[in-house]
Amino acid sequence: MAAVVLFSLLFVYRVPFYKKLISTQEHGRHEMLDGLRGFLAFGVFFQHAVTHYFYFRNGFWEITDVRFYRHLGGESVILFFIITSFLYWSKAIAKKGEVDVGQLYRSRLLRLAPMYLFSAGVVSLFALVITQFNIVSFRGIVYDLISWLTLGLKTAVSFNGYSIIPINAGIHWTLHFEWIFYLVLPLAALVLKNNVMKIMMVPIYLYILIAPDRGYWIIFLFGIAAAHIVHHYPVMKWLKKPAASFIPIIGFLLIYFTQYKPYSVLQYGIAMCIFLCFVYGNDMFGLLRTSVAKFLSTISYSIYLMHGIVLYCVLHTANFFTPIHLLSPMFFWYLILLSGLLTVVVASITYRYIEHPFLSRIKPKKVETASSEISERVM
Repeated sequence: MAAVVLFSLLFVYRVPFYKKLISTQEHGRHEMLDGLRGFLAFGVFFQHAVTHYFYFRNGFWEITDVRFYRHLGGESVILFFIITSFLYWSKAIAKKGEVDVGQLYRSRLLRLAPMYLFSAGVVSLFALVITQFNIVSFRGIVYDLISWLTLGLKTAVSFNGYSIIPINAGIHWTLHFEWIFYLVLPLAALVLKNNVMKIMMVPIYLYILIAPDRGYWIIFLFGIAAAHIVHHYPVMKWLKKPAASFIPIIGFLLIYFTQYKPYSVLQYGIAMCIFLCFVYGNDMFGLLRTSVAKFLSTISYSIYLMHGIVLYCVLHTANFFTPIHLLSPMFFWYLILLSGLLTVVVASITYRYIEHPFLSRIKPKKVETASSEISERVM
């Protein structure tokens, strides 16, 4: 990760587009969140890097049980979900339950769809090449394309009969929850209008607690709870002090030593406390304020969508010459280092030429708070 950070300095100070973009970014109310997302995306990268090793050794894809890396990816996803629900619920609170549905879905489509469809096209092409363009089933191909066109609402797991999970590390599953949250948001925000609406929304919240995927949906509730906490207690200056940077570190260690696997209510509670430290301005000893952190966060969605593809290409190329599971640990991590650097290169290109042209078309009807501006860049 240190090598990735140093390598990213080249883009921050040598590439005119990013040099200008980073220098002109506004210092918003939740600036630390805008410096966090890149590191979260790389947390998922490292989890999938280790998962790939066991994939080559065992012959099947399963998220690694190595505790450190399982938590690294899991905690990153949890914080991504909390960021999403916090920022959008904060906007709903500020507008007393009024949600501009047209602007919401327009901004989300422009933000998420172009890069998603590009990565889907790359993955589909890989699957076709691997299957030598022999169409297994025309109906199956149509179904696979429709799955992609739902933009993650329906998670695609194969294309032309070939499992795509090892190709893109199966990262699209999180978008299923993101999209449902956006679809439910205008309705759920009605609870902010009056007590009658709160009573009417009770069935929805009860369903969340009994739904098959309730373990993930509860994460969004913690983000909503964080929004209410910040709304009622908008300032906690002591969390900005350098010494307070130890609080998130202690929180992460507490999660690691008390939870064998990620995704538990206790972990969500601790994660929310860690998250609130960043919301209130803690910059982790200045790290989250740096230009490098903001650069990696700017391209974090591309990192998230493309890192699995880069890992697949690098590791399968190496495996062609020497089986991955026979490599020394040091040489394997050299390959991961190469994959990390290439991921930054690829993500910087896809952000510049795929994401940014569409992001520049997101124009809110009026200038809002910094939190809403940052939310347009949330994955």
